Amino acid sequence: MHAVILNSSFRRRGNSELLSKLILKRIENNKNSAEIINLRDYKLLQCDGCMKCVFKNERCPLPDDFYSLMEKTVKADALFLIAPTYVTTIPGSLKLLMDRYLLMSSYFEKLYSKPAVSIGVASPIDWFSFQLPLMNMFLLGLGFKIIDSFLILGAGPGEVLLEGDSLSRLDYAIKKILSPSPQLEEYKEKISTHCPVCFSMLFERIDQERIRCPVCHAQAKWTKKGFIFSKESVKNHRWTKENIEEHFKNWILRTKELFRKNLPEIISKKKEFGL
Repeated sequence: MHAVILNSSFRRRGNSELLSKLILKRIENNKNSAEIINLRDYKLLQCDGCMKCVFKNERCPLPDDFYSLMEKTVKADALFLIAPTYVTTIPGSLKLLMDRYLLMSSYFEKLYSKPAVSIGVASPIDWFSFQLPLMNMFLLGLGFKIIDSFLILGAGPGEVLLEGDSLSRLDYAIKKILSPSPQLEEYKEKISTHCPVCFSMLFERIDQERIRCPVCHAQAKWTKKGFIFSKESVKNHRWTKENIEEHFKNWILRTKELFRKNLPEIISKKKEFGL
């Protein structure tokens, strides 16, 4: 097995880099290969919404390192995503990459159902609510199956190495992801405090008895002890191969047709508003 460790922190010798190196050592000690990809080594530009990749099936014209980064990523049999927390959420470098989502569809098939683990680095105070959900949205958008997702607390460089329980969970995640077929584990209905697809603990309330995960749209019954996600809802979450294909075909590709239909009215409104 070849694992890729994607470090989205720009801080050298910081907690994210130390965890990346620790994971690398643990994997190699298990006689598997691994490599660290530091996002800081790649130039990534903001998507400008030209839509040439979708409507003209052209290569993205932005002069950056997106394709070389993805060619390395797509070789992974498993992926570890490491990210620091900035103001409750992911760093800008990872968001820049996520915003190139329309380009990632060409890699989705190659990465579909491959195992991944996300590890957020955060300070001990409660300023990390959106960190793991957005990290996992990135992974699901690429087609990965999330095997585990958790935070390791530490503000100063190296403090994550003091978190014994979290490092034990990291060791277990490495062992789990290196097992022969971690992606074949089948979901069984049970009471949970998080979404079984993306591990999110943020939910939308649908009605008095039901909630929905905003990341993957899996639905659950709300009980006093926790949430019970139905097997069918988990199986049919937002990021399945079938739902992604449907989204591209029946929405993204149709936006051009809908825009042309609305264009005369848009032009009229621009004149009306003096724009």
